Amino acid sequence: MMTNMLIALVCILSIALVPLISDKEWPRILLTCIGCFGYAFFGYPVIAALVDTVILRVLAERKDLYGRQKIGVPIGFASSVFLTGLLTEKLDSLYALFIIFTIYNLSFVVTVWFVSVEPYHFDYKPVEQIYGSMSPPPFPSPAVVIEDENDDIRVTTAAKPSMWTLLKDPGAVQLFTFMTLMGFCIAIVQAFLYLYFENDLHGTPSMVGLFGPLGSSTELVIFNRLGGRNMLIVAQSIIMYRCLTYMICIDLSFGAWLATVTQLLHGVGFSMTWSAGALQADQIAPEDLKSSAQGLLNMAFNGLGSGLGALIGGVIYERFGAQVMWASVSVIAFLSIFIYTSTFLRKTGFTFIAATVQKYK
Repeated sequence: MMTNMLIALVCILSIALVPLISDKEWPRILLTCIGCFGYAFFGYPVIAALVDTVILRVLAERKDLYGRQKIGVPIGFASSVFLTGLLTEKLDSLYALFIIFTIYNLSFVVTVWFVSVEPYHFDYKPVEQIYGSMSPPPFPSPAVVIEDENDDIRVTTAAKPSMWTLLKDPGAVQLFTFMTLMGFCIAIVQAFLYLYFENDLHGTPSMVGLFGPLGSSTELVIFNRLGGRNMLIVAQSIIMYRCLTYMICIDLSFGAWLATVTQLLHGVGFSMTWSAGALQADQIAPEDLKSSAQGLLNMAFNGLGSGLGALIGGVIYERFGAQVMWASVSVIAFLSIFIYTSTFLRKTGFTFIAATVQKYK
């Protein structure tokens, strides 16, 4: 984590040098994309997957405390946004964001240096497991059978599991499919909300500035008692509600204010999404595939889903307008909930996929 974040810091700081290297548009775009790719390759997996893996490792049997550990995320986000805005105003330069990023990045590296990532031994266990059983799931253990023709001894050796092992269970395939579609929906909201707010609702810069604090403040609210599965359903329902609200905002005189207030739901929905998603992925994985499960979750949510969402959302927005884009996201969110809760699809389509993976992998 420390090495990756230091490389990510170099990538981000390289973007600050782009205006000094060239004054032409395409070289600037290319150099900026290279810096962003470097950060996405080295830095973002630490934030999105490795940190969750470490947290779950340290918590050991007390994974029900996961939500409390994530309280630091909105606090860090809100404080960094606030300090960046304050320093930008003082320096009258957007280079303030590179200063704040450097401070927080190095603070993270120093913290990781001093923090132990070994599983913590608790003196007691919770009476009730909120997210269900924390024991490893009943994955089939593939084995290699060796027969000795002389003494007829059979020796069974368990094969080393791989990431494909996670996809041999229909429920796991169903979960990662749902997380891909959820990433698709959230990516469109995150990528185009600011553009929609400025271009279609004609919101002021000060109102746009409220999005960060409003969205992060409600991340502190995590409804653990709902259970992981229900949390994911509620989170996707929040996306549906937000998109339907954005559809009507454009026709209201107070649409900009309504969209701003709706941003309060972002923190609730996002915190529920990632907390429940990380816990569900941890539960379905065998002990030696915990990190792989978080990586697969990140690939589905922030990789495949997010990438397709930003690409397809941009095409719809450009060709058909914002209202059609928000309506499309609402429909996909509704379908994803159906896919995630359908027992029929699990017994048919997802079972077929899991069986195919088990046959060839």
